[in-house]
Amino acid sequence: ALCGTIIEVPTMSGDKLTVNLQGEVVKPYTVKRFPGYGLPFPKEPTRKGDLLVAFDIKFPDRL
Repeated sequence: ALCGTIIEVPTMSGDKLTVNLQGEVVKPYTVKRFPGYGLPFPKEPTRKGDLLVAFDIKFPDRL
């Protein structure tokens, strides 16, 4: 979280979305939005909503 990382996020379709967070500090309760990777719209099933990923970061009490 402090040094950044590359993670794989499972999507609603069963695929994995690779997210590059290198060089970025991810703080607790950070939320990232990924347009087009969420659930399909009920009236337009070919369109998909956004996938929201909330990060639950736990830092150690000491190093």
